[in-house]
Amino acid sequence: MPRNIAVLRDFSGGVNTQANPRDIQDNQLSFSQDAVGDRVGSIRSMGNGSGTPRQIGNSYSDKSINTLASTDLASSAGYGFKHFELDWTEGGANTGEHYLAVVDESGELNLWDYTNNSWATVSVDISGDQTDCKPIVTAIGNGIRVADTNLTNASQIKYYMYVKRSQLGRDRSGFYAGNNTLPPPSAGNLIAYNASLAYTDGSVNFKVESQTAGTGTWAKDNYAFAYTFIYDGNQESAPFIVSSALATANVNEDRPWKVTVCAANATAATDYDARITGARIYWKYYDSGLSKIAQGEWNLLVDVDLTGTSSDEHAFGIRSKLGDKFTNWSVSSNDANAIIVIQDPPIDTYATLNGYRSSDGALVIGNASDGYKSAVFTNRRMFVANVKMTGADGVQTQEADRIMYSPVNKPDIFPASQFIDVVKGDAEPYIKLESVGDRLFAFKGDNLFILNIASPNPSGWYLEATHRGMGVLHPAAVFKADFGIIWINPNGLFVYQEGGGIAELTEGKILNGFGTDDYGFKAWGKLITSGSIVGYSQKDKEIIINIDCSSTTNDTTFGGNGSDVIVYDMETQSFWFGKNKLTSGGIASNFEYDWNGDLIYASEASDTVTIRSWQSDSQTSTGFLFSTKDVDFGSPGKKKKIYNVYVTYKHSDSNTVSNFLSYSTNGSTSFVTVDGDGSTAIGNNTLDQATSWEIHKFTFATPVECQSLSLRFNGPTSNASKISINDISVEFREVYGKVPST
Repeated sequence: MPRNIAVLRDFSGGVNTQANPRDIQDNQLSFSQDAVGDRVGSIRSMGNGSGTPRQIGNSYSDKSINTLASTDLASSAGYGFKHFELDWTEGGANTGEHYLAVVDESGELNLWDYTNNSWATVSVDISGDQTDCKPIVTAIGNGIRVADTNLTNASQIKYYMYVKRSQLGRDRSGFYAGNNTLPPPSAGNLIAYNASLAYTDGSVNFKVESQTAGTGTWAKDNYAFAYTFIYDGNQESAPFIVSSALATANVNEDRPWKVTVCAANATAATDYDARITGARIYWKYYDSGLSKIAQGEWNLLVDVDLTGTSSDEHAFGIRSKLGDKFTNWSVSSNDANAIIVIQDPPIDTYATLNGYRSSDGALVIGNASDGYKSAVFTNRRMFVANVKMTGADGVQTQEADRIMYSPVNKPDIFPASQFIDVVKGDAEPYIKLESVGDRLFAFKGDNLFILNIASPNPSGWYLEATHRGMGVLHPAAVFKADFGIIWINPNGLFVYQEGGGIAELTEGKILNGFGTDDYGFKAWGKLITSGSIVGYSQKDKEIIINIDCSSTTNDTTFGGNGSDVIVYDMETQSFWFGKNKLTSGGIASNFEYDWNGDLIYASEASDTVTIRSWQSDSQTSTGFLFSTKDVDFGSPGKKKKIYNVYVTYKHSDSNTVSNFLSYSTNGSTSFVTVDGDGSTAIGNNTLDQATSWEIHKFTFATPVECQSLSLRFNGPTSNASKISINDISVEFREVYGKVPST
């Protein structure tokens, strides 16, 4: 019979370890390492994660980022890395800026900005003397919040933000950092009705005088007063009760009140917190006989604005109703006062202004050892899960099953009454929160809960779905991509696309379970560990899985090295394995997008951090390897003789690759090196340098007789190089006789 040629030129199906090598698709491989067939018609050396980030908008020019010395990520592997954008540069210019945040295992924030191209250690240290922080950074508005998710530490949530405002005419613009506590006032008082005005730096004093003339509706009674601070324009602190009261003897029935507010902002040591934009003064009835403040909510008396300028009548001074114009301050040096007459008690209360009660318990997760395991800002609210919080009684408790949420546009406020308990008593803490559109994804170790939070009223939120077996082991095992959410666990690789459902990408392609296949390749559950994390390259349409971000192990078996990767190509829907494709022997942070949407991460080795990017272009390696399917040439029941294999290839290195081709027959797991006939160079089992496409002929010294054939191509074991293969042709002939049945 004549000889035939079988051509293999499509490798885009990637690795399939789930099915028998005989039964996988023609464009699939039984195994691949450091090779990728994402471009239909060829297979090539894989890219790696050792790239340099690019300049903004420049596809070709590198952006060299200085290394960060004396920074250890060993205990914080998979945590603490964040790219964020602010409207303001470090110099205070309103031109916008890109920043990188790296928080190390000691809880110290290191900040890099794009324009200055330098690192700075800012005054943010969440843990003090701890060395096992697992920090997360959440970007909100013109700043970030930094929290330690290791809730056994005595850490404290910090903020770092840009403030653009004045206080009583004094410019306070700049970057600020501190404990994210939004503390209530601790000083300030009611000035006696017949006393002179008094000023206390950084506090609010006020005088209430019942008038003897005019019309009003104030009752002749005893009154108590409190006031709050307003942070960031709309985040109100808990009330501070002043020590003085207005006695019945000083109140005229049905007369207006004249209220004078005194504010002072004298020196840097005694001024208002830079985040404070105003205050509110409240009143209640007071029983002097029982020395007791009345039950119920605090009632608004005066709304105070400390910002703006005297020329802006809408944003500078005091008012009794939020819809009124402000009465402007009279400013002398840094002391200011303003006077208004209030005929009728305003109808607003602390609760109506905020949407929660002043008695709702602790409002801020900010005390020492307070914290949460995960946070996401979505739909103008902050959601936090697995919360450790100090209550109003001073008792600190952890609710591992609880999700708490902030009011709209108040990301640092967490009233004790605003929480979600999806399920209680399942012995699983929350690990990660993420959002897509109007869905909140709440991951535990085993379960995934999807909550619909589309309604502006939390009463309209509901549990949309529960998925068992779709939880995660690490917060960075979840990644928000441009199309939705990606996550991994020992059960598989999953994606959720907005407007669609959940797809399991490993199904039918990668061996599930926790064993190994007949070739010794690890099943998915054995590859994915508690240190496995995931990212997505938008420009390459590739999902990148770091086998173990915390491991420095470097062995010869795929999956045994912390820097080994699994790549999933979204366009070809194919899996590829890479050996040592991230920084060798290094610790990795979580993945992030940079200013170009490229995938980046922080890599640490020997206490030195380098910012790396994923690059999909072929890179040199010594691990190039792939095995074809077990090909039966379209006639599984017939014997064949294999004579030659022709490979169209490129090879970047001048050193030849020895023993490039091996084979197995009839489904065997043992591969035999092709000997070659030894007569000419073209017949040798070597691969020479080729900068353009060349054809190499591999000749079997003795034709191989088989039912089916699998080819394995082994790259260099030294002298790293790049290899591309366009097509593989197998010269064979069918012989008489059938394969005996078994």
